[in-house]
Amino acid sequence: MISRVQRRPSSNASGYGLIELLIATAIGCVLLGVLLQFAVSAHTSAGVQSETADVQQRLRVALESMRRDIVLAGAGPSRGVDRGPLANTLPPVLPARTGSTAPDPELSFQPDRISVMYVPDDGPQAQLAADMPSASAPVVVDGTVAGCRSASACDFTPGMDALIYEPSGAGGAYEVFAVQAVDAAASTLMPGATLSRGYSARARVAAVVRRVYYLDRAAKRLMRYDGARSDVPLVDHVVDLRYSYFADPRPDAVAPPASGASSCAYAGSPPVPLLANLGGTAPKVLTAALLTDGPVCGQSPYRFDADLLRIRRISVRIRVEAESAEFRGGGGAFATSGISRSSARTVPDLETTMDITPRNMLR
Repeated sequence: MISRVQRRPSSNASGYGLIELLIATAIGCVLLGVLLQFAVSAHTSAGVQSETADVQQRLRVALESMRRDIVLAGAGPSRGVDRGPLANTLPPVLPARTGSTAPDPELSFQPDRISVMYVPDDGPQAQLAADMPSASAPVVVDGTVAGCRSASACDFTPGMDALIYEPSGAGGAYEVFAVQAVDAAASTLMPGATLSRGYSARARVAAVVRRVYYLDRAAKRLMRYDGARSDVPLVDHVVDLRYSYFADPRPDAVAPPASGASSCAYAGSPPVPLLANLGGTAPKVLTAALLTDGPVCGQSPYRFDADLLRIRRISVRIRVEAESAEFRGGGGAFATSGISRSSARTVPDLETTMDITPRNMLR
């Protein structure tokens, strides 16, 4: 009989399989760790990139909105007599909040606020038909001048903001009023409130655009106000905003008055300029003191400093931060500290300066 011997697996073969399994497991764990680290890194990178893009986009929106309005500052009536830039008479740019709600006092300076005014080229424009007998009288426009349709009150409509001013040289009377009602047949506008004075037949009336940009520091918002009804946030997480004003340094930068006329920027006969000589020929920055010390122009409650009439360039400096605290750290790169402890997971505040030259304020 042939005996059969049953072979058992050797311990050497069994041990060799276990070692291979352990090595494979170790390699798998290392690869899994690398993949997890890569996934976390990719997630962090994507978050940082998204937050950076958001900060840049909010900065672009703020700059473009302000640039668009400031570059138009000072545009005046384009039709009829006494047409031309507003800066020949009144300040199209003020370093303060103006308008019907919470305006700053006359002759004030606020570095984080700017008010801009201009007449749109396609808006209603007219001249008074006669002297106003009183400040409370309706505004009667000359509906027969070129550009005005018959029996249309020159296309003024209720609810429209209108600028009325005396184009008699630097420092003439002016104000903005809301058109409450219109009598098209009689070419009559009824202001929503009594004006500060009665205006002469030479006064101009035109639809006007007002824009006030200011920083709500408590809420960290760039705000935009239309001078009347709309006061809304434009961009969130704005942590700083500064406006600087550059002026023609010459004392005669403001146009002199016509022969026999007077001006708040000149005195005597022949007229001598009253503005300070800032030296040189390049635009010089106007300090808060220069913009509030006179000579004083206009009539209350719309008085202003004559130096505002020689502004030629405006500089806007703005700083925007990341919206989420998880992308903000500590130190000077962040106006508001966040909770991030890794430099790879932070988005520093973005700050830039933009210089704007209002084309209607050049001479």
